[in-house]
Amino acid sequence: MLLASSTETSSPDPQLSSADQRSEWGLGEMVGRSPQMVRLFAQMRATARHLRVAVIEGEAGTGKMLAARTLHGLGAAAGAPFVPCLAAALFDRNSAQPLPAVLHEASEGTLFLGHVEQLSPEQQGKLVDFLQWLDHQHARRAFSAAPRQVYCSSSVPLRRMASTPGFRTDLLHRLTAIRFVVPPLRERREDIGLLAESFVRRFSVLHNKPLRGLGPQTLQHLVPHSWPGNVRELESVMQSASLECEGQWIRPIDLPNLALAPRPALPPPPHASDDDPNLDRAILAHIQRVLARAKGNKLRAARMLGISRSTLYRLLENGEEAGR
Repeated sequence: MLLASSTETSSPDPQLSSADQRSEWGLGEMVGRSPQMVRLFAQMRATARHLRVAVIEGEAGTGKMLAARTLHGLGAAAGAPFVPCLAAALFDRNSAQPLPAVLHEASEGTLFLGHVEQLSPEQQGKLVDFLQWLDHQHARRAFSAAPRQVYCSSSVPLRRMASTPGFRTDLLHRLTAIRFVVPPLRERREDIGLLAESFVRRFSVLHNKPLRGLGPQTLQHLVPHSWPGNVRELESVMQSASLECEGQWIRPIDLPNLALAPRPALPPPPHASDDDPNLDRAILAHIQRVLARAKGNKLRAARMLGISRSTLYRLLENGEEAGR
């Protein structure tokens, strides 16, 4: 889910190709030039060839599975299958998919177990038994019946769970011997432009639209947002903006409402229009109320207002100018 280009506030550098940018600022399909991501990439490059079991930690939406796929691509099992599975589902006694079937699918490859922090004590015991069995298979070099690598993910730091009675210490030690931490997007704001530009290029191809990147001032609307949904939320925002965009560059007006980080140019709350004599600002306040009802969908809001989408854009731009 992480790709990209340049963090400039207008257009990407025409002298630097997308492939060059990914090579300079990424690893596999992961992208970032923030210090946190540079350190993570260095750790992944240094350890990927030697991994057997590791945990990838990070908040929801940060890209833990993509990190696991990247490690898989750098490791000894790169040419074999990458099989993701929820840890709780794999070790559920009532699971419709028996353990041997998953192991057969992941044989000689990588098994990715998601959300190990959600395992019950009984399921944790089964995971410990599984990892011990895996050690025996590796000792026999019996890779045809077992995965070469097992990566687990957790949305909370597992070492923080060491003080709680609900997580087994022996499992904790096994999983956290090598750990990778994918930082939240709010801690790597230098990467927002890179990621946004990448998503725009992807959706340009997906939706067959001639999109070239972020227009002037657009990045300033993205950076202040707190991004509680992390990279996954940014991807959703850029997909929406790509569908809304009528030109080649994503404008601030194309972005959906970012409720937790209001755009700098937006006027005061809707009630301000009651005492505000400025017509453009009053119209903008009403449009914002309608946009809120339409959950940020500008086409739907335009239909509710009985105007065209181009007229809606013009009224929004007029209101923002009046609010400056």
